[in-house]
Amino acid sequence: MHATMSSPKSLPSKSRVSSILSELAFQVSLEYADDTLIFSTAKRNAPASLLSVLNNFSLASGITINDGKSSVIPFNLTHQQCNSIQALFNCNLSTLPLSYLGLPLTKGRPDRAAFQALIDRIHAKLQGWKGALLSRAGRIVLAKAVLSSIPVFYMSVFKFPMWVIRDIDKITRGFIWGKSATGTRGLPLLAWDRVCSPKSCGGFGLINLHLQNITLLLRWWWRIYDAPDSQWATITSLLYAKRDTNVPPIGWNGGGSFFWKDLLALRLYFQLSTHTDIQSGKQNLFWFDSLGGNRFFLFGSEPTHLPRRYISLANAMPILSHLLPAPFTREQAEWTHTVASLNFNNNNDCLKWRWSSDGAYSASSVYKALSMAGKQTFPLKRIWTIKVTPSIKCFLVLLAHNRLMTQEQLRRRKIPFEEKCVLCGQSIWETTSHLFLSCVFSNSLWIKLGHTIGTNMVYQDSNCSQALIEMLKLTAPKSFKETVIATAFWEIWLERNNRVFRQESRPLNVIHDWIVGEATMFRKYC
Repeated sequence: MHATMSSPKSLPSKSRVSSILSELAFQVSLEYADDTLIFSTAKRNAPASLLSVLNNFSLASGITINDGKSSVIPFNLTHQQCNSIQALFNCNLSTLPLSYLGLPLTKGRPDRAAFQALIDRIHAKLQGWKGALLSRAGRIVLAKAVLSSIPVFYMSVFKFPMWVIRDIDKITRGFIWGKSATGTRGLPLLAWDRVCSPKSCGGFGLINLHLQNITLLLRWWWRIYDAPDSQWATITSLLYAKRDTNVPPIGWNGGGSFFWKDLLALRLYFQLSTHTDIQSGKQNLFWFDSLGGNRFFLFGSEPTHLPRRYISLANAMPILSHLLPAPFTREQAEWTHTVASLNFNNNNDCLKWRWSSDGAYSASSVYKALSMAGKQTFPLKRIWTIKVTPSIKCFLVLLAHNRLMTQEQLRRRKIPFEEKCVLCGQSIWETTSHLFLSCVFSNSLWIKLGHTIGTNMVYQDSNCSQALIEMLKLTAPKSFKETVIATAFWEIWLERNNRVFRQESRPLNVIHDWIVGEATMFRKYC
């Protein structure tokens, strides 16, 4: 039963109400604000007894049930039983699926309609007309805000099907890259996995929904270990723990609901994210703990014979040579030596989170570890600390990846163009290296700026990424020179676009003075 009550003046003990309901084969399972879900059997006099309890509760507390907002949701009942219960409670009769606290309640895995409402909410926030009013940096900021708020509640409970992630990514991708002047879809300048990479790895730091989903669901595993007396840990233990052996939660069986099966699919992530502070060696199991968990990499799969599979680390020490295959590789021998050198005591073993300094689970630490796995550090991550506008920072990232829409990129995409550099007038194929470094116009500008700030900035034979690295090496972080360099690259690009699309141009001296003035302003306000 889903009951909605008016605001209380004074409440009896929640434990007292729960105990009364439990005696009558009822249980208050979920309570939030003025919403209460009560699960009850329909056998014998259970519905009438439940109504009596609710009426007595109303008389004692002054809280009345809003029949218009309450409903009965039957499970496996006949039509006659449903009508009888509805008449008894004088409320609505509902069926699954329905929404509770913003989440869909269903008999099984949520269907497409349950997720479509979430996708529609994200689409409403990231509509194209809003993107037209923002710079690319502004679109990225808005996309981050939307993806870090709207889907988080869903992702902490449900494992997203891949079609949901693809649909949301499609909406976000279209919003960030915008539309062209003709109204067609904008051209993506950077691969999506790169866009979702951390800034320190050369991306824009947009949220990777798949990794974020894994990160939030791992908390359910952590709760089983960190709060063994919680209702969640108690229920999962009763449902899935094997009673004949000392099986840890990570080794519980694979039956149960779709939600539990989704959690089982994340066991390896949890094992790789935790380690045990060995004390007695009795709570930690040899084949399952992170110390023994190296089985995934060192010794292959664990024995299937249950007494050995679920042996504790303390009990495994005397028979270590019988548990592990021989001969050992060097890595296996080092690991065995580490295990043999452990000193056990009488304290309980303690599970700790590998990615956080205090050993406790944190979503940010997990996401950072997953998102940076296998990626190299971006040599120009210093771009994000330069005192310039966010639009210039995004531009510099695209420049470093050679993803600006120059003639070089147009040729790759088989888009027709006239082979001509609009800055120097030469009939030459426009590349980023030519446009920003080798062009007579750009080279003259760098020479003039170098005299102004007292730094040599001529790198004609380099690519833009390497030249930018070398230029920044000659300047101190967050210095005026650093800001001038970033602003100069940006103004060269703006000048090129003005000449291509507006047929407007500025003299070299004007551009030089404008760069110095802009850099001075950025130093003050950015």
